[in-house]
Amino acid sequence: MRDMMESILKNSDTVLGVEWKSGPNSSELLLEQEDGRGRMVFHPLFPGVTLAFIQVNASNWPESEANAELRPLLINYCVAGRSELLLDDGAYIYLKENDFAVSEQTAQDGYIFPTRLYQGIKIYFDIEQLSHHAQELMSAFELDFTLLRENYCRRQKTYINEADSTLTAIFHKLWALSEQPSLFYLRIYTLELIYELLHTEPRPSKTCGFYTELQVGIAKKAEQILTADLRKHIPVRLLAEKFSVGETSLKNYFRGVYGQNISTYLREARMKAAAEFLEDTSRPIAEIAEQIGYSNQGKFAAVFKKQFGMSPLEYRRAQKLSTL
Repeated sequence: MRDMMESILKNSDTVLGVEWKSGPNSSELLLEQEDGRGRMVFHPLFPGVTLAFIQVNASNWPESEANAELRPLLINYCVAGRSELLLDDGAYIYLKENDFAVSEQTAQDGYIFPTRLYQGIKIYFDIEQLSHHAQELMSAFELDFTLLRENYCRRQKTYINEADSTLTAIFHKLWALSEQPSLFYLRIYTLELIYELLHTEPRPSKTCGFYTELQVGIAKKAEQILTADLRKHIPVRLLAEKFSVGETSLKNYFRGVYGQNISTYLREARMKAAAEFLEDTSRPIAEIAEQIGYSNQGKFAAVFKKQFGMSPLEYRRAQKLSTL
């Protein structure tokens, strides 16, 4: 997939905060922003097939507008974290851990990571180049890459589902090669993956992975309101009334975007804020507890210990020791 991949990499290199580095056996895109960092490593496997390993600690990865016009067939697999993509038909899709997607669509406004963490695998297919230059490969392994598009994208342009045990095992074998890649095994496992996808009847696409712009907007606005002042405990019912939606719908939108229910998300946000206060300030424990919405210091300490495995005071001491 030399021509299309070269275009994708060159286009990405024009995006602010993204740098392309080309090597003899692989290429890298490096993300460096105030918001965080990321790395994508591309391995050409066959003419028309390129595999990329993705590791991101940031809220988003901007995409070139020119790349949005390219139409490779894509397989995405989420190893860890969560990814949001706005597709060209206006729908949002979400990949959570162990979800995979087969798609003819590309992200329109870049990739969003609601939890600021993403690890995954992405495989690019240029069907035209494969048909011209990989006939022997397709024949030898009984693979028809055009059927991959037909089987998974004929009803809608993007298919999303949780990987079954067989696919999970293959994806994990591929991910195990992310730090010390072997071209031989990258090729073998990718062919095994394609073979399984082609010789297994696709289950119905998971519709709960798709959300409208309005639904996503409501979930994100609710998150902003809920976390703006962690001292406040805002009933979900009041938020639902504010957005003129049902309470259950709001909870579903929130879980769809952030992968957690509201109470779990807020608890973790409060504990993260508490940890930062303990590291960066000398405030008393009771004051920190109150600052993040706990009137009872004992309850705060119990929740904190469950989250971090140590009391707030022990955590503060451990952080100070680590800087000595």
